Amino acid sequence: MTTAEYAQHRGCSDSYVRRMRRDGRLILAPDGKRIDVVASDALLAETSDPVRGGDRTGKPAPVDAQGAPTAIVAPLHDRVDLREAMRRERLAKARAAELSLGEQSGALTRTHDVRRDTFTLARQAMERLRRMGSKLRLKLAAESDPHACEQLINDEVARISEEMQKAAHALTQKRPMPTEDAA
Repeated sequence: MTTAEYAQHRGCSDSYVRRMRRDGRLILAPDGKRIDVVASDALLAETSDPVRGGDRTGKPAPVDAQGAPTAIVAPLHDRVDLREAMRRERLAKARAAELSLGEQSGALTRTHDVRRDTFTLARQAMERLRRMGSKLRLKLAAESDPHACEQLINDEVARISEEMQKAAHALTQKRPMPTEDAA
């Protein structure tokens, strides 16, 4: 084929075909003037960058009798071209970086960590309330005044509530929660 014919065959401009010829990206026929179409197409298919390729002529894609593009061989969920795969990868990396930045800045936190820490905090509060009777039994047994017994119980509940409030505040500040031994 001539340069113009090959340009029409490839769907590109004559100047682009001349540039590929000058760069040695085309295989010429033995006469040195015409382009060997089969060999040149094979060479370009092997050496072309698929990301930079594509039809830039602006012609509409061919369609079948039902109006569907014939270029689509398989459903989109079964087959992803290189550009789409690269776009998805960049998008996934950007989203991961955004989440990581939010986590580092303290604006975001992992939900499983919050669930675990909240469960631990509630379990500690319930355990302290459960043991309150054995802790206060001697003091309560020594008291004969019901109001004094009530005050002992209220004071212990207030102390446990204050410890849990401090632990909850420490949880929101990303500091370690105080343990029972430290309290």
